[in-house]
Amino acid sequence: MWYRRIWYRSVWGFAKVVFSVLCRVETHGQANVPEKGPLIIASNHLHFFDPPLVVVGLPFREITVLAAEKWQETWPINWLLKSMGAIFVRRGEVDREALSQCVAVLNRGGIIGLAPEGTRSPTGTMQRGKPGIAYLAVKTNVPVLPLGVSGQTEILRAWKRLRRPHVVVRIGQPFTLQPVNGRRKGEQLQARSDEVMQRIAALVRQELRGVYTDSVREVESQA
Repeated sequence: MWYRRIWYRSVWGFAKVVFSVLCRVETHGQANVPEKGPLIIASNHLHFFDPPLVVVGLPFREITVLAAEKWQETWPINWLLKSMGAIFVRRGEVDREALSQCVAVLNRGGIIGLAPEGTRSPTGTMQRGKPGIAYLAVKTNVPVLPLGVSGQTEILRAWKRLRRPHVVVRIGQPFTLQPVNGRRKGEQLQARSDEVMQRIAALVRQELRGVYTDSVREVESQA
């Protein structure tokens, strides 16, 4: 709807100004973002500042974000998310209703933004991704755009010292996942989700890569 697009652009512009003033946001790879067509944006999730930083790091395109169901009852976050068309997801289970909504957005040429880990990491480093992103990408044959954010965990500490924290947003090349065939489809989807996570991990600082540290190091050594 046209009024939602105007509202989204206003929020995007506001977030861009605020974080540009309060942080030194360094962005790489904006040219990798397709100008049109459906897309799945996948990012790491280490801090509650990640969603606005992803928005700040990307050129303007309206994104439908996935949010944990717990935020649906928390004002004013629920109002803001609903006003921007967010899809709420139940944690700890396969939320088929949310997946259907995501497929519908992608099928009409929209963009889904999500963190494959499903929740904010409690360790401050990347956790293993869940297979939901692979299911969406394979079912719709829509490209995935990996995006890595570094420096977000240091924002509050820097602000307390009245300093502007340095945040780096790196955007990788879009890619598509191979189809799933035959038996053990769950294992295949998990493997494809791990592929997405490895590409994200390659875009963040080494100490943030968590469970994907060794796999990224192996890929980099073969390059």
